[in-house]
Amino acid sequence: MSKIHEIPLLLLVVIAAALAFGCWALGLSGLAEPIRMGDTFLTKSIAGLAKDSLFVPLKPLMYALIIMSIGSSLAISTGGLGAKFIRVLAFFLGFSCIGAVVAIGGFLVFSGLPVLPDPSTIESSGASVKIIPFALKVYGVLTSALMISIYAGIMFGGALKRLDLGRQADQVSDLFIKGFRKFLQFTIPLAVFGSITIALNKPGGVETLADLFKLLGVYIITFGIVWLIMVAITAAIQGRGWRFILNAILPQALVALSTSSSIATLTATREACDQMGANADEATPFYTIGATINMVGTVMGLLLLSLYAMKAYGLEIGASDMAVVAFQSIIYATSAAGVPSASVVLLQDILTSQGVSAEYATYVTGLIITIDTLALDRLRTMLNTQSDSMSTVNGLKLYYKKPKTLID
Repeated sequence: MSKIHEIPLLLLVVIAAALAFGCWALGLSGLAEPIRMGDTFLTKSIAGLAKDSLFVPLKPLMYALIIMSIGSSLAISTGGLGAKFIRVLAFFLGFSCIGAVVAIGGFLVFSGLPVLPDPSTIESSGASVKIIPFALKVYGVLTSALMISIYAGIMFGGALKRLDLGRQADQVSDLFIKGFRKFLQFTIPLAVFGSITIALNKPGGVETLADLFKLLGVYIITFGIVWLIMVAITAAIQGRGWRFILNAILPQALVALSTSSSIATLTATREACDQMGANADEATPFYTIGATINMVGTVMGLLLLSLYAMKAYGLEIGASDMAVVAFQSIIYATSAAGVPSASVVLLQDILTSQGVSAEYATYVTGLIITIDTLALDRLRTMLNTQSDSMSTVNGLKLYYKKPKTLID
């Protein structure tokens, strides 16, 4: 089993998907049927158990990781970044807002695409559409389990700092993340196998999976627009041509696409900052923080997936609903671990808070992870890391044009 960790996750996912299609082609539909002894129900299907190996423990692990990561980061923070960080943070937030606006626009333009299945494809689903008032949606976001984890992480960080345990907590957090990555190495391929097997054995299963790949086109178009906007803004602020910026960030993009991890791309991000003219050592604290809290691609991904799932479920989506989901996506994205496909689980929280049944939210998330690890997460990671480097060099450039602290 230890040798599995030496195999690229992408290859494991491809193998799992091939096995699922192979079993379906051989007519092994029993893999998607509950296991019974006579008339006695024993447990879920083999495919269902494979899918649950990821999704059952993922939420509590994600919440624990959020508390530990936020707590340890606050505990070891020493301040002193001042006006530099405020300027970099402005670009973090600005690019995220641009991403949210473009994602909403992309959904409105391509809303007619049949991307996700109707709830009627889930045989046991009898959930009716619930209309949740706007104020109640906002309240639900602020009091959700994920937001409570964020609050807990902030309080935990304060307690660790008072006890002077920040460095120890940071070491534990790093170990947690390493263990989390190993957990995903086993469970993501199992979830892909289970989700594809379940989907193929439902009515219209092949068409359901084929429709899912239409998301890739929407991702490429919307992400491409935001990426071009970021490059244009950076070229203008740096006073360099767009060719200069592209030469600096393209190697970083290739690393992000191949690793699908913001954390794994940190070295390439440092090099991109250096190539664009920022002092690499001075830039390090900013893009390192960005790898944790600056997730433009994740914001757009969560927003697009949520809106398509809400539409498929039958919810009426107005401007206020889009605003709430955009707010959720921006907040939730800051809590996503920098490991492959970890942010997909956050989709369930968004959907249930908008009135989607837990059963349909889980089913949709299981479907999406089949394409997410193959392509979608790689595009999100590329945009996340590109935003880290460009926000950092732009913020530092503006600081040195007018290097005054906020107190002054």
